[in-house]
Amino acid sequence: MKKTVRMFFLLLLCCMWSSLLTAQDKRVVTGVVRDSTGQPLVAVNYQVKGTKLKGITDESGFFKVTLPAGIPQPVLVFSAVGYRERSVQVQGKDILEVSLAIDAGNLNEVVVTGFGEKRSKRGLGYAVTQVAGEDIRRYNPINPIAGLQGMVPGMQVQSGVAGPQATTRFLIRGSASLDPYRNQPLVVIDDIVMDQDVVIPNRGGDQDFGNILKDLNPDDIESVSVLKGGAVTALYGSRAANGIIYIKTKKGFSQKGLGISFSESALWDKAYKTMDLQNEFGGGSNTKDFITGADGTLEINPANYFYNYGPPIAGQTVKDITGLTRKNVSNDVLSLFRQGFTNNANVAISGGNEKGTFRLSYSNLYSNGVTPNNNFKRNSVSFRGTQRLANKVMVDANVSYVKSDAYNPNNQGENGLLRNTAWAARNYDMDYWNTHYINEQEGGSFKDDIIGLTPVLYILYEDKLTQAENNLRGSVDIKAALTNWLEFQGNASVNYLGQNYEGHLRGRNAGFMNPEYQSSIRNVTVGRYRGNFNVTKRINELNFMLQAGAELNTSRSKYAYYKTNGAILPDVYRLSNTKDAATITEDPPNKTQLSSAFFQGSIAFKDYLTLNLYGRNDWNSTLVYNDGHGHFSYFYPGADVAWVFTDAFKAALPKAIDYGKLRVSYVSSGNGTMAYKANTGAYKANAPYVDRNGTSVTNYQYKENELPNQNLIPERSIKFETGLEFKLLHNRLGGDFTFYTQDTKNQIISFDVPATSGVPRALVNGGLVRNRGIELHLFGTPVKTRNFSWDVAFNYTRNRNTVVTLPLGAQSVRIGGGDGYDVIAKAGGEYGALTARYAYARYQAKDAGGNNISDSKNGKRVLAAASAYTSYYVRASNYADGLDKQPVLGSVNPDFLGNLRNTFNYKNFQFSVTLDAKYGGMVYSYASDFGQWVGSTKSTLPYRTKERGGLSYVNSAGAQMENGVIIDGVYQRGTSVKGLDGQTHDLSGMTMKEAYDKGWVNPTSSNSYYSNTHSWGNGIREEAIFTSSWVSVQQAFISYDLPAKIAGKFKCNGLRVSVIGNNLFYLYNSAKDHVNPVSFNDSGSGASTETSGIPYIRSYGFSLNASF
Repeated sequence: MKKTVRMFFLLLLCCMWSSLLTAQDKRVVTGVVRDSTGQPLVAVNYQVKGTKLKGITDESGFFKVTLPAGIPQPVLVFSAVGYRERSVQVQGKDILEVSLAIDAGNLNEVVVTGFGEKRSKRGLGYAVTQVAGEDIRRYNPINPIAGLQGMVPGMQVQSGVAGPQATTRFLIRGSASLDPYRNQPLVVIDDIVMDQDVVIPNRGGDQDFGNILKDLNPDDIESVSVLKGGAVTALYGSRAANGIIYIKTKKGFSQKGLGISFSESALWDKAYKTMDLQNEFGGGSNTKDFITGADGTLEINPANYFYNYGPPIAGQTVKDITGLTRKNVSNDVLSLFRQGFTNNANVAISGGNEKGTFRLSYSNLYSNGVTPNNNFKRNSVSFRGTQRLANKVMVDANVSYVKSDAYNPNNQGENGLLRNTAWAARNYDMDYWNTHYINEQEGGSFKDDIIGLTPVLYILYEDKLTQAENNLRGSVDIKAALTNWLEFQGNASVNYLGQNYEGHLRGRNAGFMNPEYQSSIRNVTVGRYRGNFNVTKRINELNFMLQAGAELNTSRSKYAYYKTNGAILPDVYRLSNTKDAATITEDPPNKTQLSSAFFQGSIAFKDYLTLNLYGRNDWNSTLVYNDGHGHFSYFYPGADVAWVFTDAFKAALPKAIDYGKLRVSYVSSGNGTMAYKANTGAYKANAPYVDRNGTSVTNYQYKENELPNQNLIPERSIKFETGLEFKLLHNRLGGDFTFYTQDTKNQIISFDVPATSGVPRALVNGGLVRNRGIELHLFGTPVKTRNFSWDVAFNYTRNRNTVVTLPLGAQSVRIGGGDGYDVIAKAGGEYGALTARYAYARYQAKDAGGNNISDSKNGKRVLAAASAYTSYYVRASNYADGLDKQPVLGSVNPDFLGNLRNTFNYKNFQFSVTLDAKYGGMVYSYASDFGQWVGSTKSTLPYRTKERGGLSYVNSAGAQMENGVIIDGVYQRGTSVKGLDGQTHDLSGMTMKEAYDKGWVNPTSSNSYYSNTHSWGNGIREEAIFTSSWVSVQQAFISYDLPAKIAGKFKCNGLRVSVIGNNLFYLYNSAKDHVNPVSFNDSGSGASTETSGIPYIRSYGFSLNASF
């Protein structure tokens, strides 16, 4: 291994050394190449006419060429795909400004596809969306996947809420797997596969340290290609069943001397809004809850301070529960949050000539989240070099190392900061408790805080949770030209991730006793080795391409967790400080292997009709049993056709049609399961023992809670898509429309089985999930003059999925949810159906024999009565006569997603604003539910006073009240109360209005109405389940490119300054109480719970990009 690493780095150094060999200076000409809007063009080819001197513009559009002596009138020729070639006479100029015009007749757009190969988009029969690295870097300096939000039709992106390091949720074309955490696409970086183990989504835990994608440096990215079609599965195997996100990094350019690029970005995060909180009533159970002290001072009553139905907040002088006298004013929840800040600096050195190039970059990022003590640091260095050997062999090698540290992710569970502050009494003195959460006399957490916020603050400020990661990834790609039509290609890559977690949980007890130390170690190593032959041949009007080869993928992972139980000394954090035996858990070594043989071929007729064929056979170790048998081998074919009909009928079509292509694709793919899942050995680790040599040895025993299955067959996905691409009016208008369908069957899933089997679950095959949808991308330039242009881009995504069948004939399977509500895949229904055990019970009238009968009250909400003074709604799960004890309320999946971007260019200025929209999709909101329980939200203001619609009545204590509510509902059968007249009355089948009109019941107080409807023990979860639709101003920026002549005076080839804004504000938000619609603590496909994880946060800042 050491010898291999040494040879690898020696090869990189050779690439770097060779690329520095340049000729002696004669005359140097520099300049910048731009498009018609003034934006720099990268990778433009330039050549001195009549010579072999040539090169490629860098990421700033800059070029530099040395003219030899003896050329009297030198001419530079510039060319790029999709643009008209242009020749420029130098004529004694040393600095040139070159503009290239779009060539409407040459629309041979090139995109990056599988194995990192560049292919003409016109010959592809499946959908590909390519996003330039600059478009991603401009907005999101941490996670490049989050930067894709709204840019790719068919792709749903949701940023995490745990801080800058948080996991990003992303799906392509909906959810197909019944396991909600196996729907994410495959991420590939320069042909280095990010195994699912290292891109694993957040599974809804309290703290999210993020996955490996936070360790990617956006400044190293040249482009991101989202490959949505099933055909790419033949290149990357079953792991690519959900699509591929291919990230291509930058490399050096052929140029004179060294090129240096520098970028700096600074973003400030501002928590600017919470859900709608009321500021009119403070702690207490009724408006007369103040106590008058002996000195006549009003005192806050601590008895019911948890609720917000107390006296009005009117600036009165009151004695607080702390014993301090202060003004009775509402608090500012946001005062506990800080201003976040992210700084990212990157410097890169590059160089090269015709034989080789190199690029070396270093990036330093530091980020503070808006939640106190939440920080993230990342340092990364990467090197990529290319070298041509003997004009027959090209070597492309790269290596990256990233060290990152995430500190104290924002807690999203019961100890979350926003959750606890938003539900606190509105006149609670948060500023005081923010500095008094420690018991100053005894140490430990202060325990006399009635609200219970001090333990949350203690955890926030005193606990130290850190996850350090080391990520080393590298690859070597070798291409050898055997003949002019035959090439051999070999590729080897490795991706190592090491995670080390430490938790220092300071003792809560007096004297800070009983601290807890936690530690875990996780190592994942993924290797990929591929060899293939590539054939390209042209015979008359036919172009042939064939790629065939074999591949080996390996994955190994280890995990161990350690924790103290009790402690001997306070504030000492190591395993030896444990009082009782430490908890030690080790997972068995996890090793998988996937061997494959593959091919892809194409036949193109006149470059406008292309047939692509694909095939792959996988031998998957996860389906091999102990005796060697199993259905571990599976083949999946695919085919697609691309027809550029505008080339076929040039003369017959109107001149307004520049380009048109029809495409169709069909592919079948397979998949296995997790390591050791199918074998008769499903094991769990026991406590280790010490052998005679003093070595700790972990032993395992058979896991008895899941029945293995030795007859598993591979999962199967059948994908079909068709699409239309077009460009009109000299590229002033264009679009890409796609219709797709995907069936995923024979899914391998751990499923509930009858108790008679002896185990609760079994590993089975079964189920069919169908996804169908449309994707639309439209773009155009409504206005275009010499110095000004207006560009518009619009994306639309609509996906519908159906659970056709489930394993073992089951009717539903749970894929998400929480207390009292579930997200399920329902047979015959939708994947992501949201149901509620704690929904409203619905009334059903019955005759004397118990048979259902027709009645105008059927379907109304059911009531119960605690007394004549208190009525409340009944849960469906508690209603014996309910029509459905767990009704389906809707779907968590959006009806559609939309994104609109407007970009305006004026000379060297560019301004862009992006609107992002989501329509439909139901969520359950903890914030709204429990905010209404305690009365902290504005939605609980109705009925509190006479002016707000409250009814007058006399309560059970004889007090006159004006906060009565007549609840809309029907009393369940068997309901009787002792009425206000002292008689017992049967209320069965009566509405509350009818019982009130008879004088049998009083109105229910507004605080009882809200607290009973939303309480933890009796609440109706359906009341906090709603459709979440929104339109946001997602991004905006304005940038300025310094003219080349001015930049040259500062020895600078190019300079761009940008002002940036992200997540600026919402134009529309349908969420109840206007809770943050993107505050989810789960990145699986069943995510449905808004958790009060974060307030609304907007970012603003600037970036600077310079090249020398």
